[in-house]
Amino acid sequence: MSLRVEKQDWTYEDYCALPGDGNRYEIIDGRLYVSPSPRTLHQILSRRIQDLLFDLERANQGFVFNAPMDLKMPGCTPVQPDLIFLDSSQVGHIKETCLEGVPTLLVEILSPKTAAYDRVTKLNRYACSGVLFYWIVDGVNQSFEVLELVHGHYQIVHALGQGDSFEFRGIRFEMDSLFAPIPGATLDPAGKSD
Repeated sequence: MSLRVEKQDWTYEDYCALPGDGNRYEIIDGRLYVSPSPRTLHQILSRRIQDLLFDLERANQGFVFNAPMDLKMPGCTPVQPDLIFLDSSQVGHIKETCLEGVPTLLVEILSPKTAAYDRVTKLNRYACSGVLFYWIVDGVNQSFEVLELVHGHYQIVHALGQGDSFEFRGIRFEMDSLFAPIPGATLDPAGKSD
C-alpha cells in the first residue's frame, strides 16, 4: 500500500536523509509517500516494457530508465516511476544522480496496494507537470492504458488487453507477448505475488 506521511513540507534534502530500507519513497507536492518494493509480476512486466522501449534507444530516439531512478520535475521532488522515457531532445535532463525535467513518457505498473495512488495522485501530478504520455499497466487484469496529455488533462487513446497491439514511435507493443505467462512460474492471479 502507498502510505502518505502527514508532514506537508518534505524537501529533496529530507528525501536524501531517508533510510535505504527497500521501500520506495516519493515526494509529491511536498508530501512523502512510501510504498513497498515491487513483486515478481510487476518486475517481469517492467522488464518486458523496458526491452521494447530500449529498441527506441538503440534507434537513437531517446533513453529509457527503470526504477529506482529519482525524477525531479515540477511538484515531484522526487518520484520514482516504474519506467521513464526521455526523447533524444531531452538529454539535458540526465544528471549524475537523477533525472531533472519533464520526460516524454512515464509508465506505472499497478500493484493491488498502489493502484489508487498511481491512478489518482500520480496521474494528476504527471498531468500538471506536463508529461505528454502516461501508460498504466495492470498485470492482474492484463490491461494496458495509453494516456496522452491534451489541454492539460489525460485522455485514454488506447485501452488494450489480450490480442491487442499498438505502435509507439515505430515500435509495436503486442499485449499477448507482454502478458505471456512465465513457464514454470505460479504467480497468483489475485495479485498476491504482485
